[in-house]
Amino acid sequence: MGVKIHFPFFRWVVAKLTGRWARQAYVVIIVIILCLTTAARLRSYLMARRIQAVLRGLAEVRIDQTTEEQMLKTVPYLTRVRESTNGGDVQRWYYTEISNESDRLMPFVITHGPGGFGQLAYRLGYRYMRFDAGVLVHNGRVSTLSYGLAPQWGRPVPASYIVSAKSVHGFWLPHQRGLWVSSQDDESPQYRVRQTKMWTLSERQNALGVTFTNDAPHELTKRASQLDLSCFWGLRGCDDASQIAPGLSQDARTIQEATLERLRAGKCPDSIIEARMRYLPDLSVFLLEVTGSRRVDINEEGSMMEDWFTDYELKEEIRGHSLGSWKNIRFPRTVPSPVDPGQDIANQNWPQTKVGSKVLFFGNIHFQSCQIIPVSPHALDTARKAALPSKRPEDQILEGLL
Repeated sequence: MGVKIHFPFFRWVVAKLTGRWARQAYVVIIVIILCLTTAARLRSYLMARRIQAVLRGLAEVRIDQTTEEQMLKTVPYLTRVRESTNGGDVQRWYYTEISNESDRLMPFVITHGPGGFGQLAYRLGYRYMRFDAGVLVHNGRVSTLSYGLAPQWGRPVPASYIVSAKSVHGFWLPHQRGLWVSSQDDESPQYRVRQTKMWTLSERQNALGVTFTNDAPHELTKRASQLDLSCFWGLRGCDDASQIAPGLSQDARTIQEATLERLRAGKCPDSIIEARMRYLPDLSVFLLEVTGSRRVDINEEGSMMEDWFTDYELKEEIRGHSLGSWKNIRFPRTVPSPVDPGQDIANQNWPQTKVGSKVLFFGNIHFQSCQIIPVSPHALDTARKAALPSKRPEDQILEGLL
């Protein structure tokens, strides 16, 4: 009785919100929301199926072996976009784009960003998707393939891809200097998986990129195309690249752990030399002989530390031309950790200090580790007999870090 007498307006509001018409309105709203979220998720699901069809086709392509005809039968949705002829060489570029950018609603969602209507649309399952894939055919055979998956609007460049893959024959820069090769690249030269950070509209996410060589084992190159796209129509969305490419994420961890173990053991196996000679056309290799070495006290940020300096004599230019003196070559005491690039670990690969000892020096490229390697008969034979790899335009990279 007290509520009826003292709060008549409250009683009226409750009656309206729980009445028959109100309940019918709630049902209508729920049905509309279900229809919207079902339509949005179905849209993403159908796009994902098309993307998966392209990925399955790319997984069956073998670089320098698959013919143009076979590729067109295997990989759907490709369109020839360009052709060029240079002498007797014929190149054709094929490309496909699968995206919801053209949807009338998408620009409005992008404009409103992660908040408000944009966030509501995202929760309902309406999410931006873009997939780009390209294939280069050289003289009738596939020479290069690549793809990138972007979960946010932006220019389709590697920095905007949450997962990407690219095939190469080698690595080079237009000005021959500034190239960096990490310890992980040396550990797995044919199949390089890199974890980076990318900024989305609302947060910073992990991204995964894999680069594999034309002669990489096919069981590895197929893994580059094994993506799980269910998060694009799932409830939570895609929070991290490891959701989309769990296999690549595991491969990255495996390579990191193997690299860390090798660095701690101070090993520079001959396989590193073989890969460098095969995939780095700008590499310089010199045979040096130790003529002297000494410890030197160095003031580094206010602390006195001992360091190694070694003098060498050039004995042979195996590849490239030597410039400057080979005196006072400093040995780096630490190398970046493959598990956490922001941290350093002790460099266990100590240089040869005995006078008369011979080493191989790898120059013109920045190596995180194993820049100076003790000579073994097999290593020296490998370096001397290796053919100079060619520079293909499609393999040129635009950044100094692989």
